[in-house]
Amino acid sequence: MKVPFFNYPQLYLSQKERMDNAISSVVEKGAYILQEELVHFENKLAEYTNSKYAIGVANGTDAIWLALLAADVGVGDEVIVPSHTYIASPAAIKFVGAEPILAECGDDHLLDPNDIEKRITNRTKVIMPVQLNGRTCNMDKIIDIAKKNNLLIIEDAAQGLGSLYKNKMAGTFGLAGTYSFYPAKVLGCFGDGGAVVTNDKTIYSKVSEMRDHGRDDSGEHVSWGY
Repeated sequence: MKVPFFNYPQLYLSQKERMDNAISSVVEKGAYILQEELVHFENKLAEYTNSKYAIGVANGTDAIWLALLAADVGVGDEVIVPSHTYIASPAAIKFVGAEPILAECGDDHLLDPNDIEKRITNRTKVIMPVQLNGRTCNMDKIIDIAKKNNLLIIEDAAQGLGSLYKNKMAGTFGLAGTYSFYPAKVLGCFGDGGAVVTNDKTIYSKVSEMRDHGRDDSGEHVSWGY
């Protein structure tokens, strides 16, 4: 007997009427991209994660990539990332021209703080904890290491939405955190989606512009975007 990895049809069928109404509403308005539904979702996500800002993007990989770009991570920089993660984590680091440096995981299968310091060089710029399987890393130790070495923390919390470490949400410990809404994730959508959360206004502004081809709140294209 084959056990499906995820029963996608059942997710839809269990809420069919509600989902049909939501889809019809969008299709009838012809309002597909960066519309009021997204703004509403961003506001709710920011509130839920206790973040100042949330920015919706196309998928979880884009979320990591844009967060790194907004933090000026690029060629010559190194980003420490756990060896146990999906390819999207190191791939996003490569996309910005930086080098992913793999660190070992502990007994909890999450980034081992004791191994992070062994990987730090004069090129290290970011520690990227990956919050896997609804669990959160030992962020106290990781924050201490980051402060001690003047490093940024950008979290890949693709699977961490709702996970708390000492009453603080996964994805909210560093300069920015990222989530995935791939259908099989903690909060899945029909298709794909992602988000960046941050308390930093500069990161918020940069990610917001980049996800919309460099367009700012006035509608002017003030930078090169995607």
